[in-house]
Parts: sequence; C-alpha cells; structure tokens
Amino acid sequence: MKLNYKLVLTLVSLSALLGTSCEKETLDQKPQASLDASTAIKDAATVNAATLGIYSGFQSGNYWGLRYFAFSDMYADNINHVGTFPSFSAIWNVAILPDNTEVNNMWNSMYSTINRANTVIAAVPGIADPTLNKDNALAEARVLRANVYFDLIRYWGGSITGFNKAGGVGVPLVLTPTLVEADAKPKARATEAAVMAQVIADLDFAIGVATFANNNTVGRVNKDYAKALRARVALYMDDNTTALTYSNELIASGRYALTPGVTYRDIWANKNTKESLWEIQFEPTNSNSVAFFYYTTATGGRNEIATSSGLNTAHEAGDYRQAINATTTGGGSTNLKTLKFTRVSTGDDNVVMFRLSELYLIRAEARAQLGTDLVGALADVNVVRIRAGLAANTTATTTATLMTAILKERRIEFAHEGHRFFDLKRTNLLATTIGATYFGISGTTDNTFRALWPIPQREVLTSGGIIAQNTGY
Repeated sequence: MKLNYKLVLTLVSLSALLGTSCEKETLDQKPQASLDASTAIKDAATVNAATLGIYSGFQSGNYWGLRYFAFSDMYADNINHVGTFPSFSAIWNVAILPDNTEVNNMWNSMYSTINRANTVIAAVPGIADPTLNKDNALAEARVLRANVYFDLIRYWGGSITGFNKAGGVGVPLVLTPTLVEADAKPKARATEAAVMAQVIADLDFAIGVATFANNNTVGRVNKDYAKALRARVALYMDDNTTALTYSNELIASGRYALTPGVTYRDIWANKNTKESLWEIQFEPTNSNSVAFFYYTTATGGRNEIATSSGLNTAHEAGDYRQAINATTTGGGSTNLKTLKFTRVSTGDDNVVMFRLSELYLIRAEARAQLGTDLVGALADVNVVRIRAGLAANTTATTTATLMTAILKERRIEFAHEGHRFFDLKRTNLLATTIGATYFGISGTTDNTFRALWPIPQREVLTSGGIIAQNTGY
C-alpha cells in the first residue's frame, strides 16, 4: 500500500512559542485534516493519525524534503550552489551567519517534528483501546524522535574534531510535548553525551519490542530500520562493536538485496526497492521540490544546485554511478545534475533514508577500525565496488588504507544523499579535504569552529541567553 503522510497533527512548536519564525503558509492555513493534540489522541486511529504527523515533519522542505541532505553535500564538496538564494550561497561558501534563514527554518522544522513525536509518546500510555499495540506505537515514535535528535547533533553538536570527543556540545533535549505556551520555557543545551544517550535509549527501546518487527507498512520505520540507525549512530560514536553487530545481522537476514549495478538508477526510479530499509514517501499530491531545485528553468526547475566538478572527477573510469551522480540531463555539460531525483514536474521522488550498501560500508569500517578482520573489511568494500562495475580493490589492506577506500566509496555511493559533510566531520578530515581556509587554521584565521553550525540567532536571543551559541559565531 502507498502511505500518504499528509494527515498531520496540529501542534505548537517550541520555536514558535519562543517567537521564532516559521513558514508563512503554515501560519496562514487552518488544517482541514488535523487533530487537537491536547484532547484528540484517544484511540488506535488517532494515534495512527498523530504518528503520520511525525512523518509529515520529515517531509518538510526544511528537513528531509530537501535541505537537510542537500546542505550536507553542499557544505562539503559534492554540490555546487549555482542559483540565486543568498542563504544557500552562504552555506556553499562555508560562511554561515547565525541569522541565516535556512539554519533557522531547519532548526524549527526539526524541533516541531520532535514535538509531534513527544506528543504521541506522552499520550499512548494512557489510552485504553485494546486494539492499540502500545509498545509498537511507542517504538515507532521513539525511533523517529531518535532520528531527529541524531540529525540535530550532526549539524549543531559534537566538537571540531568529530563526535564522542571530550567537551562535545549538544542541543536542547526536550522530551515532553509543548502544547501550550506554559510548556515552552527555554531549555539550555544538553551535552552531546546526554543527547546521544537519549538517541540510543530510544533506539534500544524499539529494538527490544518483539512485535515491532512486524511493522512492515511501506514508508514507515520498523525494527530493521531501528537497528540500521543504531549501527550508524554507533559508528559516529566510535562504538565499532555495536556497529558490526547490527550491520552483520541485517546483511545476513536476507531481507534486503543490492540492486544490480547496470540498473543502479532503479533504486530511485522504481521506489521502495529491496535495497531500501526506509524511504520517505512522496506523491504528486504530497510532493517535494528536490528535483525542482536541481533542474534548470528550461526543464521545469529553478537551477539552484548542481553536482560539483570534484564529485564528477572522483569517479573511476567505468563506474556505473557516474552517469547517475553527474549527468547532463536536466542541466548541461557545465551544469551537472543527478538522476537520483528526476520527477521535477510531479515532485514525488522518494527520499531514501537507509539502504543496504550503507550497511556493507558500515561493516567494512567497523571491521577496519577494530582491526580484527581486515580481509572482511576489504571484501565489504569490494561488494560495493563490484556492484558499481569496478574491479575489486586489492591494495587497501591496513586500517588506514581501508578507511581511505571506504570514505571514497561513501562519497560516490551516497552522493546527493546527505552523508558527505558528516563523514568528513566525524573522521576529522574537514580541513585536509575541503581546506584550512574553510575548516582549519589559515595564517592567523581560525575557522575550525565551522565544523559546527551556528545555533539560530533568534533561539539564542529569545531564550535570554539560556540557549548558548556555538563558539566562534
């Protein structure tokens, strides 16, 4: 069945109550298919409707509907800004100011999504509907909440040398719903460790719910996605044993299969293939602007972003992925696009949140870092390379050379999917890869602070300084 997330839960977001801006259309419209969160979550049907509201938050163009993943590639070296938005240009030039509207809107959208999850999590225990599987409902909402908090940490938290380091900073950790103005008192930032502990607790709860494995509706998260996200989180936290455990389990399950290299494009063209663990669903009546932002005006788009020449030349000869990551379709020979998003007129490209190839590369990295199975790590790298039409790598035989090979494959395999900046940040390679001018010390200028994004200025100001700004901004 197709899942339409358009039915949303009307909630008061933390940022809105603190006076921060949000999209005008959200303020001006009165939803026709909405729920009053304070009274209407009362049975299985309304829990389901409220949960769909969480997914709707992920669909926002200010979150996974475009900006979250596009900016990760743009802030690094995979995407060029070729359009007219000054707020995009600041991100591409690694010159973000705290009043950047994109930063503000992303933060607001993500906390609004957390608030939707918190509302479901708070309501479910008190519902007396025998048809409601409370553990499943809580597991689903907690996986989604964990996803958002992890996403917040990736941009705004951690440290200049990566994640899980001494002194890592976090974000405000809000675990109860904001339904009325009295609930919206400013909350100081938690430590990175505290936020990540909550992320792990939410995921571990979901993994521990036996019946959650049966949550197999297309477009909704389940136990497999919780395990995959847990593996990704573990990799960021240098917990390679856990990353190895869950990637091993999911690969061995046989429930997922790599799309053949010659039809690599089908992962996005066909939607919900056996390679995907979760895709955010979009339809022509519930669409996004991803392809629109890539494609030129002549082909129906606004030509705001394009593939960088560096990404194009990073491909080896014969790599099937090059024609997908850097095509002249929708642009031209000097304005390269991607075929991962092509539905410019209908806006119904799904956004792939996790796929099997990442599990192979997570397992490869965990094996390489643990140093106990370098042969297995190389084999995992080669699974991805061979699928792409390339010869097996035979020279990456140490932890260092394997990490170089893994990061190269991650750059190309997940181009336009939002991993690049985070991969360079977590491995402390921003300055050496993008340049000291942007992320290091160049002469007397120290730009290492730009590994973390600024907290939106209005969040700092309206909190009366309770929410502290990141160093350097």
